[in-house]
Amino acid sequence: GYLSQPEAMKERVIAAVDAAIACDMYVIIDWHILSDGDPLAHGSDAEAFFSEMAQRYGDTPNVLYEICNEPNGGITWQGNVKPYAQRVIAAIREHAPRGIILVGSPTWSQDVHLAAANPLPEHNLMYTCHFYAGTHGEWLRQRVDEALQAGLPIFFSEWGVSRADGGGGVFLDEAEKWLQFMNQRGLSWCGWSL
Repeated sequence: GYLSQPEAMKERVIAAVDAAIACDMYVIIDWHILSDGDPLAHGSDAEAFFSEMAQRYGDTPNVLYEICNEPNGGITWQGNVKPYAQRVIAAIREHAPRGIILVGSPTWSQDVHLAAANPLPEHNLMYTCHFYAGTHGEWLRQRVDEALQAGLPIFFSEWGVSRADGGGGVFLDEAEKWLQFMNQRGLSWCGWSL
């Protein structure tokens, strides 16, 4: 990944983003949080990366910046994710004042209710929610509805028809419930894998 091979990974990101732009497609520049759990663990690296990407792509309308995909590991919105987001958003806004920024939440981007209770005071943000049809069901849909009612814009930047661990399924009935839920609320999404 980027932290072990920054120049090689930047070249791959730029090639993919440029290809998507050439094809008039949306593209998400994603900073993945996984084994590090806390986005603050590599906050300076993320700031530098997103500053460079925003300088290159600015407010290109089909380029979205997902600044912390799936924070996890016992971190909090108030103590970890929100302060990280404030830093990285500021780095992006220097070069992309109107760019669309996607912000994750604790527990693998499922704690949207915490973000809704204390949102970032920014514009052109969407908060991501992730689900896997074999693991996440009605409880998460209710949580999303509560966040929407509080005015939080939600984007499903990752979902799949398996269980969250990638196994099992395919859970087509539950996936259909999710698709109906997103369509009825006019929520955008992209699938992670089939």
